[in-house]
Amino acid sequence: MKALSGYLLRRLISAVMAVFFVVTITFFLMHAIPGGPFASEKEIPPEVQKNIEARYHLNDPLWKQYVDYLHNLIRWDLGPSFKYEATTVNEIINRSFPVSATLGAVAVSFALIVGMLSGIIAALNHNKWQDYLAMIMATIGFAVPSFIMAGVLMYIFAYKLRWFPAALWGSPSQAVLPALALAGMPTAVIARFMRSNLLEVMQQDYIRTARAKGLSRQVIVYRHALRNACLPIITYLGPLVAGIFTGSFVVESIFAIPGLGQYFVSSISNRDYTVILGVTVFYSIFLVAMNLLVDLAYVWVDPRIKLNEGRKA
Repeated sequence: MKALSGYLLRRLISAVMAVFFVVTITFFLMHAIPGGPFASEKEIPPEVQKNIEARYHLNDPLWKQYVDYLHNLIRWDLGPSFKYEATTVNEIINRSFPVSATLGAVAVSFALIVGMLSGIIAALNHNKWQDYLAMIMATIGFAVPSFIMAGVLMYIFAYKLRWFPAALWGSPSQAVLPALALAGMPTAVIARFMRSNLLEVMQQDYIRTARAKGLSRQVIVYRHALRNACLPIITYLGPLVAGIFTGSFVVESIFAIPGLGQYFVSSISNRDYTVILGVTVFYSIFLVAMNLLVDLAYVWVDPRIKLNEGRKA
């Protein structure tokens, strides 16, 4: 228990420092780009624009804007949006993150189930047609970007076959195509990880010992080999879950899904500083939390790994 408390304290300190550096770098990079959130408003008189900038404290010195933002961030006040009238960044995240999380949960579940099954089948049928077919499909999933996959799925299953809706959000059928588009690359990565690691694990001494004891192939694979073969997949799940759950920017824009990614894309083009910073901070915190869960899952999956020894490579 003492080792766990010390480990969590160290990770918490490093997480705070990581978020601090992300906020600092993002804040000053945004302000280094010429223009501003209201620079495109050509029809606004200069006096009115100055009043708007004063309202949002954009006329304050840069160091003061930075300090004020850090002070508000400690209270988890991410500020108002410059482009969405009468809307705060907290409201945008609270409204859009559940949509992205639901879509991400479907995509991650599909990637885990299909990827792990494909990898297991490929490893157990090494150098057979099942192995070749699984790796061909994994190569296609890895090579084709998600936005290309989204367009292909939309064209085939929405416009030609009319099995699923082409866009929008609200029913389970509307989540199928974007979830498949998001799951393409993760499924391929998980399948390749599972295949290569299961092949390696099956050559270990303790697997040979299990065979010598007369255990069946199913028992050896599912009781002894899979747990160790899953370790690299657990490592991959941390950033994968954080990235998908906080919104796949391009896929959500293609399917007109009101998730966090769509707001992030529009905020970049609108130079909406507070939304860009808020989503970036939220993503950073979520990513750090997922990586922490990965470290704890390592200890649960493989008791040989100790918290004070760090993550196993």
